[in-house]
Amino acid sequence: MTVLPTLQKNIRRAFGRLMLLFGCLGALLVLAFFIAGRLPTLLVRMNYDSIAYVRQMEEAVFALRLPEQYVQQGHQGREAAFDEALARASANVTEPDEPQAIEAVRNAWDQFRESRDDESYALLHTALVHLVDVNERGMFRRLDRSNLYRNLTLAGAVVVFLAGTLWAMFLADAVSMRLSHPLRRMAELLKDRPPLGTRLHLPAPQTLEVRILFDEFERQWTRLGELDAVNLNRLLREKRKLEVILESADDAIIVMDNTGCVAHVSRSMTTLLGMPEHELLGQPWHDLSTMDENYLALRGILRDDLVGKGEVELTCNGEPRVFIVRRRSLHDGVRTDGGQVFLLGDVTEKKRRESLRSEMMDWISHELKTPVQSLGLAAELLGRQDMQDDDMRLLVDTIREDAVRLRTVSRQFMDIARMRVDMLRLERRDVDMAQRLGAWLTPFRLLAREKGVGMEVDVRQAPAVVSVDEDRFSWVVSNLVANSLQASPRNTTLTVRLTEASGDLTLTVEDEGPGVPRELEERMFEPYSHGRAAGTKLGLVGLGLAISRTIVEAHGGRLAYERRDGRSLFTVHIPQGTPHGATLATSLQQEGA
Repeated sequence: MTVLPTLQKNIRRAFGRLMLLFGCLGALLVLAFFIAGRLPTLLVRMNYDSIAYVRQMEEAVFALRLPEQYVQQGHQGREAAFDEALARASANVTEPDEPQAIEAVRNAWDQFRESRDDESYALLHTALVHLVDVNERGMFRRLDRSNLYRNLTLAGAVVVFLAGTLWAMFLADAVSMRLSHPLRRMAELLKDRPPLGTRLHLPAPQTLEVRILFDEFERQWTRLGELDAVNLNRLLREKRKLEVILESADDAIIVMDNTGCVAHVSRSMTTLLGMPEHELLGQPWHDLSTMDENYLALRGILRDDLVGKGEVELTCNGEPRVFIVRRRSLHDGVRTDGGQVFLLGDVTEKKRRESLRSEMMDWISHELKTPVQSLGLAAELLGRQDMQDDDMRLLVDTIREDAVRLRTVSRQFMDIARMRVDMLRLERRDVDMAQRLGAWLTPFRLLAREKGVGMEVDVRQAPAVVSVDEDRFSWVVSNLVANSLQASPRNTTLTVRLTEASGDLTLTVEDEGPGVPRELEERMFEPYSHGRAAGTKLGLVGLGLAISRTIVEAHGGRLAYERRDGRSLFTVHIPQGTPHGATLATSLQQEGA
């Protein structure tokens, strides 16, 4: 395996090259600026010194020509000063034609020193002026050349700096390409969405870090493909299992996705609709290509806003049948609108039995009403007479109390026996449940205190407003709390909790009592389920619960019981999908009322 350099080493190496380049460029620029600035200045200074020497020689000549004006030095001293200045000028040659000019000055000086006439003086003055002109021309020429060299050096520095910058950009681009190219190639492969389980053709990595990243990515990709294959097989098995369960159900079932299209349909539902399964799957429910009477009836009731239960009459095998329709929302773990499930249960025979039971209850009510009233009236009349026999008075009082109790039990029996959820009305309105719950529980706090039972109320997660029938829902709360309080031993705690989940109301009543016997759990919500709970009095277990369940179901909700960690837990779930203020024909109402 080829040993690749690390990304840090590549960056460090490129940065080192960049620093070396700019270091060399800086050294060259410093040297160029030194040469362009220092050397011309030195030569110009030498030209200036030569001109100064000429001035000294002119002063010595003037002193020799006009001795009466220069009395400080003698004749020999002035000649020595001229010779010294001439010698310094000869040693300070900077221009190519300066030696000839100095030689002309020397010859003119020798001639002037011998004759000292005007002609020799004019010749010497001309030679000195020429020497000054030579140095001045050289000085100006050198200054112009120095400016030219400085400009050239500056231009060269700019060119070299630009070249270095371009090289640095090239190095940076090369390093970034080594890092980004394989990553960009990997992103392009993923953008094409390759099937899981296929091999990815990734580019050759240029650094050790990229190789490690690619190796780990390929390992995870392979693992993801294996998990996908396992999950796919599991989903197929679960799908087949679900299909078997749905087909085994007695209800006719149809499942719709969140777009309103049919996602699954049971065989019994296809029979009701008179259409094969392949013509239903994937089609919009409200736009099926059929005008069958059953479909038209179901299209009007299978809606997203269906709350609780609905009733529809369909034709099956040429015979009219009555079906109860229920709706359940599907949750996909992310959204709450994962689709809808509609279940149609055949209640034709149940309706017939209820009709017969209603007729029988009417007959029983009529047969019981007269003798019970007569018995109560007779007991009341006997009680008004002045009886001397205490035993007789006790018997009359007993008869009168039993008549009242018999009348009460008869009325309760008739209420429960004639109860029909689909014939009851609810008056729903917005209720501040957290506030009203405290008012409903006030009398139970006093009873709990006398019994030695603690009561806790948790409304921290309660919804702000709930749409319920306040009168009937308060009866549900009171009944559940009364039952739990009756079953709670001393020094225990009864907890009432109100929470909200996805906008729906959940009420829980939890106690530490012995609970409902297992043999009664299955029928505890049926009217007149007699039994003895451990540590409680013998009574009607389920009379109030039957009414409570009916009220809760009329709200479109559920009432459930479970035993958890030695505690009894009643849970009421009320969906909040119905607009507030609506009057629903799904509440408690008694026939003949």
